[in-house]
Amino acid sequence: MNSIQYYLVDVFTNTKYGGNQLAVFVDYENNVSDTEMLAIARELGFSEITFVKKNSNDEKFDVRIFTPEYEVPFAGHPSLGTAFIISKYLIKHPKKQITLALNYADIQIQLHDLESLENCQFKMKQAEPIFYNTYNHNKIAKALDLDVSLFDSTKVIEEVTTGLPYIIVPVVSIAAIDSIVLKADVFENFLLENQLHKTNNPSGLSTSFFFVTEETIAKENDFYGRMFCLEQGEIMEDAATGSANGCFLAYLLKHQSKKIKATVEQGFKMGRKSHIYLNGNLDKNGYEIFVSGQVVEVGSGQWKIS
Repeated sequence: MNSIQYYLVDVFTNTKYGGNQLAVFVDYENNVSDTEMLAIARELGFSEITFVKKNSNDEKFDVRIFTPEYEVPFAGHPSLGTAFIISKYLIKHPKKQITLALNYADIQIQLHDLESLENCQFKMKQAEPIFYNTYNHNKIAKALDLDVSLFDSTKVIEEVTTGLPYIIVPVVSIAAIDSIVLKADVFENFLLENQLHKTNNPSGLSTSFFFVTEETIAKENDFYGRMFCLEQGEIMEDAATGSANGCFLAYLLKHQSKKIKATVEQGFKMGRKSHIYLNGNLDKNGYEIFVSGQVVEVGSGQWKIS
C-alpha cells in the first residue's frame, strides 16, 4: 500500500493547540485523486487541508486546498501553514519569499525570521479585493434570526472577496458577538435566496459571515472577530481565518483609513486563541492586503492511500 507524508500545524498562534488546525500533505507524484483528497479532508474534519503537488525550483509550489465540503481556490491559514512546512522540510534552506500557486491566484509568502521558523511571522499578500453588495442591517438581522441591536448601525455591512467571499458585519461589543448563534437552515435559506450558495453562486462557492467588533480582550489588540460558514449542511465556526481577515482589511481600507495596521483576536470563544496581524494600504495603484501570523508544528506521519 502506498503512503504520503503529512504534517500537522496550528496557524495564527505561537502556542500549540491554539490557532487553526491544518494538515499539509506532500504529493509530488500526484498519487492522490480529487476524490481521495476530499475524502481525507472529511476524515480529518479540519476546516481545511492542503496538498503540495509540485515544486518549481524551490521558488514556486503548486498547492490545492480542500475543506470537508469541497475544493476552494484560496484560503488564508492553509497558505501560511503550508509555507511553514515548505520552508522547514521541502527546501534545503528557508527563503525570504516563496510563492504558492493556488487555483485563484499566485500568493506570495514572506518570512521575517529565517533563523527561527517557530518564531517567524509568515506574511501573505492577498489578491486585489472585489466588493459586492451591501446589506440593510434590519434585513440581515431578520434573515439570520438575530436581534438587530447586536449590529453597529453606524457601519456598513458589505460582502468582500480576495478569493473567498465574506459578508463583513460590524457588531457593537464582545458580549454581543459572543451571543450570536446561527441556525443552519436559516443560514442556508439566506444564501439560497441571495444567490450566495454554492449551488447558485456564479463562483461556485458559498459566502460566509465575519462578525467583528472594536472591543477587544487584550488592550493591545484592535478587533475581535468570529467567522461562521455553512459546511456540509451544518454551521461551522473557524478559529482563525486569514481569508476573512484579508477581506476585513480591505473593508477597513475602503471605509476607515487608507493605511491600516491592526491585530485581530479570533477563536477565543472556541478556546483556540488566535492572533491575526493586518497591514494594508490603499492608493492610486489599488489595494495592498497583507495578513500575517505565526505557525506551530504539532506532528507528522504517513497517510496510507489506495
